[in-house]
Amino acid sequence: MNSTLTSVEGKRIKTIELIAFVIASILGVIFHFLYNWTGQIRFVGFFVPVNESIWEHLKLIFYPITIVSLAEYYLCKIRTPDFLCIKVRSIWVGMLSTVVIFYTYVGVWGGVIEWLNIVVYFIAMAIAYYFSCKRLIHSGQTKNTPILCIVSFAVVAILFMIFSLYPPAIGIFAAP
Repeated sequence: MNSTLTSVEGKRIKTIELIAFVIASILGVIFHFLYNWTGQIRFVGFFVPVNESIWEHLKLIFYPITIVSLAEYYLCKIRTPDFLCIKVRSIWVGMLSTVVIFYTYVGVWGGVIEWLNIVVYFIAMAIAYYFSCKRLIHSGQTKNTPILCIVSFAVVAILFMIFSLYPPAIGIFAAP
């Protein structure tokens, strides 16, 4: 089934996704500091970083995109057939981009550069929203399995909670 949107609908999606990118990025910046601002409340730590590890910082992609996607669906009434799977995939793309870009630059540069971490975050968010925008405009061109999208989303959300309390002793869970 090909449900490529009309030019007007495509422009509307592009505008919404650009605004969503800005809002989600700002939410991520706020989330970065929220754990300390709340006095390190454990429950808050399930949704925002509790330390400077890469794993914890993936929450800055996962939860802001999730929140903004809900707003997109309900407030902007984006009703493409693959909306759920597209948004879950865009979260995966953003998180993967974060990991790949971070470890690439650290490997090349030989160490962590704090200001570059901020740039990596915004690049990863931009990649996630670019992916989302393109897929929403060309929605319905691929077969999706919504149950797989829901399960993968739920598994990651649960892992964020578990690993916030009990991080494994491997690199991605250690503060750089």
